[in-house]
Amino acid sequence: MGGMHASTIMTSSPVPLAESELQSQIQQALSSKLTGQIQIVFLNGRTESIFVQHGIVQSLYIRNHRLPDLHWEAPLERLGIGTLAIEPLPGRALMFKKVVLEEITQPSPQQSDTTQLQSMYSLAKYNPTPTLFHIQWETAEAFVLVAGGHIPVQHAVLITPSFVKEGQAALDHLLNWEDAGCNVMIHRGDIKNQAWLELQLNILLEWYCQKILSHYQQLTGVVMVKSILQSIAILAETKGWNLSTHNQHLTDASIFSSAAEMRNAYREIFSTIRSRIEPIIGSSLTNYLMKQSIESTSGVYKTIQEAFDLVEDSQ
Repeated sequence: MGGMHASTIMTSSPVPLAESELQSQIQQALSSKLTGQIQIVFLNGRTESIFVQHGIVQSLYIRNHRLPDLHWEAPLERLGIGTLAIEPLPGRALMFKKVVLEEITQPSPQQSDTTQLQSMYSLAKYNPTPTLFHIQWETAEAFVLVAGGHIPVQHAVLITPSFVKEGQAALDHLLNWEDAGCNVMIHRGDIKNQAWLELQLNILLEWYCQKILSHYQQLTGVVMVKSILQSIAILAETKGWNLSTHNQHLTDASIFSSAAEMRNAYREIFSTIRSRIEPIIGSSLTNYLMKQSIESTSGVYKTIQEAFDLVEDSQ
């Protein structure tokens, strides 16, 4: 899925604002159904980061620590005056920014050239775990996620002062970015933090759905697959998920408050798929198809599938 969004910074206040003004501007952004990041830098240097989807707060951080509750007003009441930045961003960009924020040890920036980026992504495909490239130019930044682990999932977001691009459009644009010199931070995935867990669950959802629906299409045809995707799209809309079924391909860029919440949502999606497939091809063939879709998973992805039991094994 490719897409272009308007300019990024909605509100930026270099002048410190009082607590009441901060509250008022943040409340206004939430009321306008913002999807993006809100950041407050308090006078004592602490930072509050709020990740929002469709006007609903999904994750809350003080510095790089994710808070267990989503009561964003509490740090304002405690820490008071601060500068404010409100940045509309697509869900995929927020998923990547959460990974960067939660890294305990930030990777050292590597000086690179835009022309070398493609070979970096190609090599990352052979890694057993996912790799997130965070690329910074003087006037823009980009994220490229390469799934690794023999999973052909790749996502990209390009963020500039005037527009944001996603998917293949972002990848094409960033590989031809006008500034040759860039800094690249390479984040290597494992299960060390919530944000990486969420990103890997997201990769598994998209990969498993791709495999299950591809096998099902071979058995029944494209019309039956369209019907399943329509059911999932309706479910996603009722739940407020940021899910797309464009071109018969399921992608999800929803922000969840925890890996556990994400797992529950994804299990609901697989349960919906099973409930639509089983009456058509029978339970034993459905079980075989579901099992076959997860069998090639290895390494950290296999560990996550076993721990979270995304695709239930209904023998």
